[in-house]
Amino acid sequence: MIKWGILGAGNIAHRFAAAVGHEPNSTLHAISGRDENKLKTFTDKHPADKLYLSHDELLADPDIDAIYLALPHQLHHEWAIKAIHAGKAVLCEKPASLNLREMQDIADAARSRSVLFMEAMKQRFVPLYRELRRRVDAGEIGKITSIYASLCNEMPQGLNTYHVQPGHGGSLLDVGTYCASWIEDFSAGSLTLETVAANQQDFVDYYIDAKLHAGDVKAGLECAFDRQKERVAVLQGENGRIVVQDLHRPVSMTVYRDGQEPEQVNVPYEIDDFYSEVHHFAECLQQGRTESDIMPLSASLRCAEILDAVRAGLTYTPECLEVLAEQEELLQYEAFGSKEALELGNTIVELAKEYDREIAVSIFRESDGLVIFQYVMDSKAARNIGYMEGKRRAALSTGHSSVWMHVDHELNGKWSEEMANMPHFVPSGGAFPIRANGEWAATLSLSGLREGRDHELVIRALSKVLNRQVPAFPCATI
Repeated sequence: MIKWGILGAGNIAHRFAAAVGHEPNSTLHAISGRDENKLKTFTDKHPADKLYLSHDELLADPDIDAIYLALPHQLHHEWAIKAIHAGKAVLCEKPASLNLREMQDIADAARSRSVLFMEAMKQRFVPLYRELRRRVDAGEIGKITSIYASLCNEMPQGLNTYHVQPGHGGSLLDVGTYCASWIEDFSAGSLTLETVAANQQDFVDYYIDAKLHAGDVKAGLECAFDRQKERVAVLQGENGRIVVQDLHRPVSMTVYRDGQEPEQVNVPYEIDDFYSEVHHFAECLQQGRTESDIMPLSASLRCAEILDAVRAGLTYTPECLEVLAEQEELLQYEAFGSKEALELGNTIVELAKEYDREIAVSIFRESDGLVIFQYVMDSKAARNIGYMEGKRRAALSTGHSSVWMHVDHELNGKWSEEMANMPHFVPSGGAFPIRANGEWAATLSLSGLREGRDHELVIRALSKVLNRQVPAFPCATI
């Protein structure tokens, strides 16, 4: 019989304890936390032999075989290592760590002590996922070429938990961890971050949309606290694709094979979405294993590496300015007049249909300041005209795009007094210099998409019109 201890008595611990109650060779022996009343309330629902007001006391209990680490993210590293040193097998709630360095510490400790450690990436253990894994391994859709994983939730306004605290909060570490696990399990090779769009407030990421390459597999990771979207994982293969609903607790998927009718596959849980991981962990422990074959330490390390790669796109380096300058250099015209402005503006309007927000766009001829193209979608207002003018002024003041000005200020503290006092100015992307034979002929200015997508749309449109490939800006802008 495996005797479990739980560190922490939050909501997630209740769900774990309910699942343990269905595991025949496991029993809840103890729980620890700071609030005695909270612990007594917990054990009224999930009986345990002992209550500890100290996590250290629980780890010192010689009767405990394994712990479930249900503390907030920032405490996983410390208490996982303490539990390993105490000789307790550890099932750690995701994310197992805040970053790759912390995860490496945990892996080193577990390996050196020959103690079982497993990250509780629950979707990997449910029957539907196992069936998916079997089909992919059997080659039903051919070699995987791309993976897209999206888990976006709209959190309650005014939330004041560790989820929205700088350093250890944010959507990437919380729900983005599930997305990283899908990418990790169905790709191999080195990681390259292509682009990131983000909504950050007070150093907390509320939305992330990252594009990466994992070896020769394209990967997309999208997560959020500020919007509700379809929760889905899409595995694209050479001969078809598999679409999985509710990627963090899946029970259904649709298999699309080239030339065949779609197949709907439904596989229910064993008890609930927690039970399968508990059962697997118990089997590993009973068999004397020190790693899971479904969620080994190497998988947790690579998940942390993926999250670190995405997080790197939320800060700027001097190379960011070089990429922006290269975009400006490559996206030049031989000549630019009203005909070219119409083509460029219409291209932007057409590409804007692919986004979830509407836009306003203006093209200013700089020889006389005349607007030679303007289009304002229905949801936009007069303030967007002001924003576009402010972005244009930012570009003219620096001789570069408005994103260039923003990044230069973030890196080097370059901020002109003129821009700081300008009405309607928002230090964000969207304004771009249109040069013809090296001369600044016009300024393209766009407003409405947010999260760095204004600049992204500008670059996409110019690349299409000029038929030129340019490096993508790898970091998140505003």
